[in-house]
Amino acid sequence: MKIGIIGPPKTGKTTIFNALTGSSASTDRYAPRANEPNVAVVQVPDERVTKLSEIYQPKKTIYAQIEYHDYPGIFSISSENPDNAMFSDIKTSDGFVLVLRAFSDEELEELYPLGDILRQLSNFEEEMILMDLMVAEKRREKIELGYKRGVKTPALQFENKVLEEVCNQLQTGKPLREMQLNTEEEKVIRGFRFFTQKPMIVLINCSEDDYYQLDSFKSEIQSKGYLAEVIAGRFEEELSKLDDIEAKLFMEDMGIEESIKDRLTHLCYSLLGYISFFTVGEDEVRAWTIEKGSNAVTAAGKIHSDLARGFIRAECFNFNNLMEYGSEKHLREKGLFRLEGKDYIVQDGDILFIRFNV
Repeated sequence: MKIGIIGPPKTGKTTIFNALTGSSASTDRYAPRANEPNVAVVQVPDERVTKLSEIYQPKKTIYAQIEYHDYPGIFSISSENPDNAMFSDIKTSDGFVLVLRAFSDEELEELYPLGDILRQLSNFEEEMILMDLMVAEKRREKIELGYKRGVKTPALQFENKVLEEVCNQLQTGKPLREMQLNTEEEKVIRGFRFFTQKPMIVLINCSEDDYYQLDSFKSEIQSKGYLAEVIAGRFEEELSKLDDIEAKLFMEDMGIEESIKDRLTHLCYSLLGYISFFTVGEDEVRAWTIEKGSNAVTAAGKIHSDLARGFIRAECFNFNNLMEYGSEKHLREKGLFRLEGKDYIVQDGDILFIRFNV
C-alpha cells in the first residue's frame, strides 16, 4: 500500500512523516523546496499476526506494510508541468493524506500565507481539479488531432466520450471520485491516474494547545465526504522517538489512546477498503492486504502468480475461530475448516492454504 503525503508548502508534512515512520527527515522551515520525496516503509501493527506467530513459531513473521511518500509542497509553483516526474510518481499512490496547517507561525505566514483550514482545503481541491482538467483536455486535443488525420476508431471515440464527461465533471468544480463510472469507463481513464480520483484523508496539523479546539473544522471537512483527523504533529513526532512505556504516559497526558501511526493505519485501510488475510506455517506467518470483496483467486495471486494460475481450492478458516477453539484440529472437528472455490469472497482475518497445480 503506497500512501502519498501531500499538501501546501510548510504545513508540517515532513513532521508527520517522521511521526509515522520514526524517520529523522529535515523539517527546517527555511530549507528550499525538495526535488524528491522522503520514503519509508512501516509495518502495520496487527495483534493477530503476533498471536499467530506465537502459535506456529515460524522462522519468519511478516506484517503487512505501508509505504509512505512525503512529497514537497505541490502546486506551489504556477508553471508546474502536470506530466513531470514528480507528479507522475505522486499519481502512483493508492491514496493521499492531505496535510493542512492549523498551527500559528508568523514567520511562515509571511512566506506562505495559507488562510484558514477550510480555505486551504478549497484552494488545494481547486488546484487538483485544474491539474486533472489540463491532463484530460490535452488528451482530448490529441484524439481530435487524430480524427483530422483519419484515425477514428471506436475505442478512441469511446475514450473521447468518457473524457468529455470527465472534463464536464471537473469544470463544475467536482472531483472525479464523485463520478459514477461503469467498469468500461473506469478502465478507460485508469491509466491517467487523476489526482481527484484518488481517495484522500485530511489531517489538520495543529499545536498541542489547540488539539481539542478544532472539532468544528474536522466535522465540516467530514461533511464534504472526507475522512479527517486532528493531529498535533510536533507532539506525535516526539512521541515516535519514545519507548512504549514513555509513549503511553505521554499519550495519557494528552488524552489520546493511539498514536497517529496506529490511527492513520486504521484510516488508510478504511479509506481504501482493504482487509488482511494470513498465511501460516513453520516457515512463515504473514499478513497480506487485498481489497474488500476480492475472491480467493485474487488472494492467491497476491501470494504468487502461480497460485492464481493453477488455483484448485483454498483451505480456509478464520482467525477468530482459531482463537476460540485453540487449534486447527478442533476447527476440523467443529466443521470450521473449509474448502472454498474460486468465487469465495475472502473475509478479513481469514487464514488460507492454497491448493494449486501448474
